[in-house]
Amino acid sequence: MTTSVPLVRRAGGPDLARGVSLLGIALANMVGWLHGQEWTVLLKQREGTGLDRFVDVLIALLADNRGFPLFAMLFGYGIGMLYRRSRDRGQSVRGFILRMGRRHLVLLGIGLAHAILLFSGDILIGYAIVGMFVVLLISRHRFALPLAGVLTLPALGVWGWIDGTIGLTGQSGYAAASAPSYLASLEIRAGGALREVALAAVSDVALLAPMALGAIAARIHLLEQVEANRDLLTPMMRWGLLSGLLGAIPLTAVLVLDPAHARLDSAAVLGVLGVVHQFSGLAGALGLAAAAALLAERVRRRGPQQDSASPRGSSTSLTGAAVRGIEALGTVSLSAYIAQSALYLALFPPYTLDLGARVGSAGAAGIAVLGWLVMIPLAVMLHRHGRRGPLEVVLRRLAGSSTGRSRTVASQRVRPEASPAEGAGS
Repeated sequence: MTTSVPLVRRAGGPDLARGVSLLGIALANMVGWLHGQEWTVLLKQREGTGLDRFVDVLIALLADNRGFPLFAMLFGYGIGMLYRRSRDRGQSVRGFILRMGRRHLVLLGIGLAHAILLFSGDILIGYAIVGMFVVLLISRHRFALPLAGVLTLPALGVWGWIDGTIGLTGQSGYAAASAPSYLASLEIRAGGALREVALAAVSDVALLAPMALGAIAARIHLLEQVEANRDLLTPMMRWGLLSGLLGAIPLTAVLVLDPAHARLDSAAVLGVLGVVHQFSGLAGALGLAAAAALLAERVRRRGPQQDSASPRGSSTSLTGAAVRGIEALGTVSLSAYIAQSALYLALFPPYTLDLGARVGSAGAAGIAVLGWLVMIPLAVMLHRHGRRGPLEVVLRRLAGSSTGRSRTVASQRVRPEASPAEGAGS
């Protein structure tokens, strides 16, 4: 049994980034619940109101292919930190691999249940399986993990190619999204989940690139020791965010100007634009992670005392509260991710309220944002009492980690180097 680091001692940057990425993933995954219209680029609906298209553009620029690489990078960062802590304790490599194997097996079970019972677009199965590759590589030669990341980078481009050309296939949504009954959707999802488990080592190997990047960043405490790494984090934030935005513009332009591909129907051109969108998303994810680390450090150095001294409702006070709230949500990312799917299952399928056929991108995004916002005060309450999310507790107990309550002291100075930042389910 290993002892978990108390919540109060976690570095803020990774949790803040994780909380933000939850919203990005929720917005990007809304395509998995809408049905009834043919897809265009980035799996968006071809037809929609002006407001729908405006929301589509915002999501294409800021969330699509940006949320998931950020989440994957943080997952790899967590593995890197766990390995570092394992070495500091003198644990053998074999012991580390066995412990992480148990942890990832539990995560695989949670992902399988999620994929069958709730959502066919589950990411946890791929994280659990590909994450074990990171575990095996991180304990090998120092260059093994960077080499694996470089070799699997082209696979990330394959996903981008699909995003760019999906509108040429005539598809109109996930089969489970339009199933007439829950049992019918369950059958569809079960088959897809089993195929995902069987093929994830190949079909999801692209996740290895951002995961490896995160694990390598953990070697230098990039997101924890902010002051020591400020000279690296600042340009990473600026150029990463700029590259992420500029790289998203070409495919987003297709979404606005020619969603039906009346003029641009070349698979080669659309595929290249999709690849650019995907790779720029990885750069954008780096920028977001750096920005989160810098912002979280700034808020923590300012401290809650200064916030309380600020006039109520001032920008300083509100920014600090918002940052700490999103950080708290990041500490329960696994529970929040599953909760989002439970909410959407209650609203979007034909056998519930059938909002998937009745609302467009704007309505779906509004529900996603509202659900994300509602979870923040709940996460804050758990954090104040030193408690983790329910699925975080399940993961830790079954994986052999201590889940005792963490003593939370609002005014205690955080030791950045002590944060576990353990990825999904941290």
